[in-house]
Amino acid sequence: MSMTQPTPPNCTKQQSSLTFRELVYALTPYSISKFMVARKCGLNRQKTIPKNPNVAVYPPSMDINRVVEKELDKCVSFLPYCAKPLGENCCPLNTPSDGRKSQDCLKLNGKKCNIPCSLGKMIDVLKEHEFTSDRIFIIDSDSNLFPWLKQKKEEGYRYFMPGVGCPYGVNYALDHVEKDLGFTGCVIFIEDYDPSDPKNGVCRNPSDYLNMEYGDKGKKTQIPDNAIKLMSQIFDGSVFTKV
Repeated sequence: MSMTQPTPPNCTKQQSSLTFRELVYALTPYSISKFMVARKCGLNRQKTIPKNPNVAVYPPSMDINRVVEKELDKCVSFLPYCAKPLGENCCPLNTPSDGRKSQDCLKLNGKKCNIPCSLGKMIDVLKEHEFTSDRIFIIDSDSNLFPWLKQKKEEGYRYFMPGVGCPYGVNYALDHVEKDLGFTGCVIFIEDYDPSDPKNGVCRNPSDYLNMEYGDKGKKTQIPDNAIKLMSQIFDGSVFTKV
């Protein structure tokens, strides 16, 4: 079976047009965007977790240990639809019309899934630490994520634990999630690569970013295994360093 999957032909539903701010982020070169988000997240200034290029506490001085010990019930998590696998281990809920671009997940619905899947692994970790399905959001589009976060804020939630995305998405969304919606927490960066497209990867150019709202691009992404492991250790309190 082929390891790549074409973008479903019918998955072109239009969303609202991009704002000027979104366009500026989209047109920022990948290397600059990655540098900006690393600086914004303070990847070299992490104080309460071990330094890891795929994981950041935001803001860097946040006492994540205290949050895990005392306010874990105030945490929600958002994860990318595009971490659903393709090819030989294709997600069983991929559809001909929408591909992976949906919020469907067997594990999120309390069912078993034997397909190797980084999204499923992350959901396993969250559920092991008593995250209920209504506290886990699989992002099908930013235009749906932000209203969900606003609703969760109104319900009393305060932290994202974790929020997962590519450097472009995190660079654009983080200010809004923190300053406008009032969330802080833990960021995980997906592995933004595609073996069949090594020069462009998954979210390495403006075209990829601008088209993310319109459909499944058919490119591989993965939540890094070391990030999932670190997130599990954060939850069980085994890796914290002192502030």
